[in-house]
Amino acid sequence: MDKNNDGKIKEILNNEKEILTEVKEEKKVSLNNSGMGNYILSGSILIAALLIAGAVVYSNGAKVSPTANVADNTAKAANNKSVLQVKSDDIVLGQSSAPVTIVLYSDPSCPFCAAADGSNVVAGQDSTGKDIHIISDYLQKSDPSWQAPVPNIISNYVNSGKVRLVFRYFPGHGSGEQAMKVLYCANEQGKFWQLSDAIFQNQSDVADLNKVKALASGIGADVSKINDCLASGKYDYKIKQDTDSGTQAGVNGTPAFFINGTLLSGAQPFSQFQQAIDALLQNK
Repeated sequence: MDKNNDGKIKEILNNEKEILTEVKEEKKVSLNNSGMGNYILSGSILIAALLIAGAVVYSNGAKVSPTANVADNTAKAANNKSVLQVKSDDIVLGQSSAPVTIVLYSDPSCPFCAAADGSNVVAGQDSTGKDIHIISDYLQKSDPSWQAPVPNIISNYVNSGKVRLVFRYFPGHGSGEQAMKVLYCANEQGKFWQLSDAIFQNQSDVADLNKVKALASGIGADVSKINDCLASGKYDYKIKQDTDSGTQAGVNGTPAFFINGTLLSGAQPFSQFQQAIDALLQNK
């Protein structure tokens, strides 16, 4: 890695430390200290540091089984039933009759959320000119079979009516709130999922409201309507409602997925979601 990119990643590292400290203090969001942090946002600081050192390894040593994480959290599912119940103002993709509901807590500014969405966050180029994808490169090196969960869940389960996917905001990174409000407003025009993909694919622009609006325009949204929507403050409550429900459900990092109420934390490989979903479908 050349010195220029070394400096860029050090800057990312310092920015994330400041952002996560602020979020932890203001939102009372505790970071995930378990081995599952390999796949969640709280591991991004470690990843940047490891890339600076020229190595990519699992945080906290050994990899923890995602399947074990599901089993450990099954007992909490009943307690989460009311908190995770789908509301009329939730962002939902899929049929209401789907036997499996996945509630996803995410943040437009969260690099691990972008990876889970199938987007590669480019941090720069190495000395050979090859793009450095901090998150996806790390996850695929840790697990060569790793595939992004969200697009595969949609293509394999949502589109066939087996799963409905609910998107809620949680401040896992700290700079995505304004972009999230734009997303809520874009949803009024049926553009939520398109804009969400565009933001994740251009995540370096997420803290610049004008650039986020430009992305909205690029996917065909009426920006004048979005401006009116933002000015009204009509979705301020939704930011708080989503965040509060995530806190009550036990979210401590993003992305966080609740599969019929059971937590699967982080940008886990699609195969882990497939296993959990298929098990639920077999019991229906």
